[in-house]
Amino acid sequence: MDKPAFSETVPNELKVLGYIPPIIKSYDNNGINVWLDKRRKIYDVPFWQFTMDGVQWMVLDEKHGSASQFYSHYKLARGHVICTGLGFGIREQWLASKPEVTKITVLEKFKEVIDYHKDIGTKWPDKIEIINCDANDYKGSCDFLSIDHYEYDDVLNIISSIKKVCNNITCECAWFWMLEPWIRLGYITDNTENPTIIPKKIRYGGKENDILENYSKIKTYFEHVNLPNL
Repeated sequence: MDKPAFSETVPNELKVLGYIPPIIKSYDNNGINVWLDKRRKIYDVPFWQFTMDGVQWMVLDEKHGSASQFYSHYKLARGHVICTGLGFGIREQWLASKPEVTKITVLEKFKEVIDYHKDIGTKWPDKIEIINCDANDYKGSCDFLSIDHYEYDDVLNIISSIKKVCNNITCECAWFWMLEPWIRLGYITDNTENPTIIPKKIRYGGKENDILENYSKIKTYFEHVNLPNL
């Protein structure tokens, strides 16, 4: 029987929220490579890597840091949810466990990623539908919009993509990956884990660790993104 990745190390705070890690299998096909990396470690523990054409897209470490990054998405999710990007399916499976979520539409640009899940036998809950399309071009509506499809883009492309998606998809509430570090830092920057990009800083008037004031300011900066009132 297939066993979810690192199932024995799920933190209690994630367990009580219904989080179950995805089943991950080693894979090498159509440019997709998935393997357990025991040499280069995150937080001194092994981690699963998901790369496409040699570019790292997603990891899952033994401490489930990747899932913790989606906690805000889980907290805000309800009704019909649209998720951009698929990866390991960590976010999608977790959000589907929430009773308040009735449907999840996943927008995945690359068919190879969808095929990976078909080939390893991923079982999706009935709530989840996956559409092979570019999230930047999709038009629709939902209750909650969860954006995470730009892992290694530079910061200007990330901002452009967020705004484009939010212009095309109407929603009652949206949240996006990288928002929380930008709030904490007080400025907008690239994903610092991308070794090919010289990080740039875009100021929105924030100050480091001034969380509430920074959120108010970044909410104004992304005026066309329907961020929640906190």
